[in-house]
Amino acid sequence: QRVLCIGGGVGIAPLYPQIKYLNTQGTSVDVIIGARSSKYIILQDEIRKCASNIYIATDDGSLGHKGFVTDVLKKLIDNGNKYDLVIAVGPLIMMKVVSQITKEYDIPTTVSMNPIMVDCTGMCGGCRVTVGGGTFYACVDGPDFDGHLVDFDEAMRRQQMYKQEEKIEHN
Repeated sequence: QRVLCIGGGVGIAPLYPQIKYLNTQGTSVDVIIGARSSKYIILQDEIRKCASNIYIATDDGSLGHKGFVTDVLKKLIDNGNKYDLVIAVGPLIMMKVVSQITKEYDIPTTVSMNPIMVDCTGMCGGCRVTVGGGTFYACVDGPDFDGHLVDFDEAMRRQQMYKQEEKIEHN
């Protein structure tokens, strides 16, 4: 089995144990990690030890590919790399675009939905996500879901709901 793991920003951290585990199981693991700039790239040395290949992308080009992890994903697929599974952890927009690309190529994709979680029992509804038309709670039903079924647009709208309050708190 060949797996491609894609981590964006702080999403790299929860992806690392999965990469390590897959490697111990004899799985060939390619990894793409990305961030705004090189100073935000984390765990690259640790990942390099257990990945078959590692690719880095930074928005500003300060390390690796100048651009997004999704640019690297598209290039890998277009260059003939075949994957049995893609695992993506990072910003919603990144996971949305990863899922759109992998859907075109019929590559199963798991994304990690990590919205605001208040009580971790599903009772508050803060982590509600729509997947395949059904309502799920990331804290108890996830956080991992089929990326081709997640309603990312709804999740991104929900993510913006408290922007004004967050701005006030940061000032």
